Amino acid sequence: MSLNVTIRNSSPEDLQDMVILMDQLGYPTTYAEMKERYSHIAADSNFATLVAEVRGRVVGLIGLQTSYLYEKNGRHCRIMALIVHDQFRSSGIGRQLILEAEQWAATHGVDSLSLNSGNRPDREAAHKFYQQMGFTAGSTGFSKKPQALQHS
Repeated sequence: MSLNVTIRNSSPEDLQDMVILMDQLGYPTTYAEMKERYSHIAADSNFATLVAEVRGRVVGLIGLQTSYLYEKNGRHCRIMALIVHDQFRSSGIGRQLILEAEQWAATHGVDSLSLNSGNRPDREAAHKFYQQMGFTAGSTGFSKKPQALQHS
């Protein structure tokens, strides 16, 4: 079955569908939370959010953040989020989103792309997909919440 997919810039009207996608990515999110996050992201020129639309519904999302790196010259783009609705996976939408992100990066003077993906068994298919799309496995990420400064 061939889907008629439109890849476009996101808009505030997409928020409800974006909430569903974030839930499926493993990040339960309320509409109010997504609205607040999106207001910051949409206002920041270093971010871009592209969505995949099928029959008037957003069924995929790729979130991009551009920056500079300490370790090499040039402008870098990190894929902050990539999700395709579970009913539309393995239909080529993820591939279309990455290819569109690569086009976007090329037109915005970006020299390199990267992404992080969890080291969990349920992410193995995603890891294979990223490798098929030309990404190579690299570093392991770490994170924590900052602790308040301790005064003696």
